[in-house]
Amino acid sequence: MIDDPFQYLTFRGTFGRTFLLFFDRFDLYMAISAVVMVPFVLFFVSAIVLLVWSFFSMEDPEELAGLVGFLVFGIEFLVYALATVIGKGAVTYAVAKVYTGEHPEWRECLKKAWSRKWHLLGASLLVDGTIFLGLMLIAGFLFFFIFFPNGFTITLLVVASLVFSLGVAYAYSGVMLVTPSTMVESFSPIKAVKRSWELSTGSRCYLVCTMMSLYCCLLVVTAFLVNLFGSRNMVSPLDLVIRIVPLSLYFPLHSIIQTVLYLNLRVGRESMNHTVISGDLMTNSASLPSRFGNRDPSPDSIDYRHVPLMDEGDDGNP
Repeated sequence: MIDDPFQYLTFRGTFGRTFLLFFDRFDLYMAISAVVMVPFVLFFVSAIVLLVWSFFSMEDPEELAGLVGFLVFGIEFLVYALATVIGKGAVTYAVAKVYTGEHPEWRECLKKAWSRKWHLLGASLLVDGTIFLGLMLIAGFLFFFIFFPNGFTITLLVVASLVFSLGVAYAYSGVMLVTPSTMVESFSPIKAVKRSWELSTGSRCYLVCTMMSLYCCLLVVTAFLVNLFGSRNMVSPLDLVIRIVPLSLYFPLHSIIQTVLYLNLRVGRESMNHTVISGDLMTNSASLPSRFGNRDPSPDSIDYRHVPLMDEGDDGNP
């Protein structure tokens, strides 16, 4: 268990808190990850089979990409995308519950995430759709360079790639906390994006460096396992397992560390405490006064979001 969950964390402390949460409730997070990995494995295996078939089959490629195969592949992708979004929401909800001192079960977390599926999907479409439009813009520059190769197009492609990379990093750092904002504070997709952008302002370097460090850990672990146990046959069952196992661990860790970052920023900026997060986790998505059945709060009513943890001038001594 966490001794002081509402202590502001440094970069090192963020990773320590993340792995502490992960190993403390390893069964909870891996159960959620297992549910998510089922459609991922089906989608991954289907993609490998389709790739191998396209290389070794003597049939017409147009027959290979028939309507039935396309529909099956598309359905698997949609199921995988939905499972990923729901799984992220479930892990986020589990971490928030652990912060309050509770012991949630994986079914409870999945049910809660499923009840917020449309908000989670909407937020995901807003974030991923923006990145996709940026990729399409870069693809347009690339095709322009292929058809008109000259010094100007090369310079334009390089500049566009740099601007796109910096823009994606800046935008991603501003919206990476969308899922925690949706699950913890029950925000709609647009409000969740605004909330994430608000919290990330002034802390983008902290957010990007943390997430990039976690991703580098995934690459190192995967490369180590491939070099130790892998073979030249990338489609062998052993190689598939070697690549899937790190991803099954990375999935909950990715959502856990995003939630820790979100809660840590709220602790540092809003003096968030047990009372605030418990109120945010209430099932009603209404505003704070209406959550407590008071639409016209009196002066005696207190909004705990703005109450400091300690009085000014209080050094903690009795």
